[in-house]
Amino acid sequence: MMNSPTQTAKRIRINSSFIWLGFVQAITALGIWAAASGGQIFRAFALGSITLSMITALVVSLEAGLTAMILFEPFRGILRRLQYLIVPYSSNEPIHLITPIVTFLAFALLLSRHKLEIFRHTPLATATSILAAICFLQIFNPLQGGLSVGLVGALYYLVPMAWFYFGQAANRDFVPRMLRFIVVLAIVTSLYGVYQLVFGYPSFEQVWLANTDNYGSIWVYNIQRALATFSNSEEWGRYIQIGCLIAAGLGFSRNEGNKRVLWFGAAAALIALLTLTGQRTSFFGLILGLAILFLTGARDSRGVATRVMLMFAPFVLIFALVNPLTDDDGYESDGNFGAMMTHTSKGLVDPASEGSLHARLETWTKLVTETLPSNPIGTGLGTGTLAAARVSPNNDTVIDNHFFSLALSAGVPAALLLFWILLRALVFCFRGWRASDPDSEQADLWRIMLALTATFLLNNFFGTSFTIYTVAPIGWLIIGWVSKNTSSDRISN
Repeated sequence: MMNSPTQTAKRIRINSSFIWLGFVQAITALGIWAAASGGQIFRAFALGSITLSMITALVVSLEAGLTAMILFEPFRGILRRLQYLIVPYSSNEPIHLITPIVTFLAFALLLSRHKLEIFRHTPLATATSILAAICFLQIFNPLQGGLSVGLVGALYYLVPMAWFYFGQAANRDFVPRMLRFIVVLAIVTSLYGVYQLVFGYPSFEQVWLANTDNYGSIWVYNIQRALATFSNSEEWGRYIQIGCLIAAGLGFSRNEGNKRVLWFGAAAALIALLTLTGQRTSFFGLILGLAILFLTGARDSRGVATRVMLMFAPFVLIFALVNPLTDDDGYESDGNFGAMMTHTSKGLVDPASEGSLHARLETWTKLVTETLPSNPIGTGLGTGTLAAARVSPNNDTVIDNHFFSLALSAGVPAALLLFWILLRALVFCFRGWRASDPDSEQADLWRIMLALTATFLLNNFFGTSFTIYTVAPIGWLIIGWVSKNTSSDRISN
């Protein structure tokens, strides 16, 4: 006797429920055993569970997998440090492989669906694909100290670049939704940074600080910078900067209605939090992005002129009335908060006097006049990473410029190509904003993208944003979205 379709569907649902119930029971039992075993076994179970959860989200949809990775990345740093409650410190951590593994699977899934078309599907796809090919070949450059060093470089350069293809393949509404999600994450993660400044680092983080060999810049005067949940304070500062610009852009949007007050409140809170990171480059990026958002809100050239005068008036007053700050100003009496705010203010008010700026200029001058002319085709993708520094003491120079770092590791043509990609993305954002109806949600979105892309250019010149765990994927995702939505027919719609 044949079963009806209704009975068959009901039986399938029952069988599926039993399968899921058995799976949950097995995972629970395994988790109890791992917790009882402790140490490396429990860590392996925890990291495996995180990886499995992200892969499961990816099976549901590309957007779900990307959301899982975006949620995980801001907490990667604190999750790594929490491990030292159960395992000894190690400089090589498997937690850093979780996102690359899921990213590789997502890229393989994308490639199986769209074939080679993804490498030339949008205006910036071909240039990005050429850049990725150059970086891939540089993995095998013997000048960097070995293949393992090159593979480490791939984690910093190639893995984030895969997010460009995600940006051009994801649903059109995905990136705008993620922008709002990033604002929430920036506020939530920053609360822990305030805790660190007030109460200091917990014991498990002290273990990491006592052993890490790559974070001398954590000291400001004689206090330690806060990291929040991130791997370092630079990452925290860049993430706050991105979240603040998104919140401010949404606050300027009339389409947000009554929610504009909440977005402006979030932006104000993130500005205050950014001063506590001590990251002056992030603050300059924020100023540039806010200026772009403010100016693009003008209706005509007269409005632009008025806004320019309003924008520069506070800076004129600051430079005219504020005395230059010394390293001791505000530190002794104000403690941790005062020290970080003094450090930030000193760099903003008188950046030319900063020793770090002079050191950067000296390093860059040497690169341009000596190092790069001697080898313009690159010394290997891992050059400049901690892995390369451990192989050769000559590889530990801090460049703090992503374009120069890329020129050194992958060659001058690769650095010029990256600069061209970012510059073209900036032009596309400007065109998208100009072509959109001034009062439309599309125009507001293009304003935010314009501000973010401009800060990516600045922060990559005075920093290494496109090698930062949380920031680089977001940057490439946005560039991919811009490339996808830049054609005239999409802009007009």
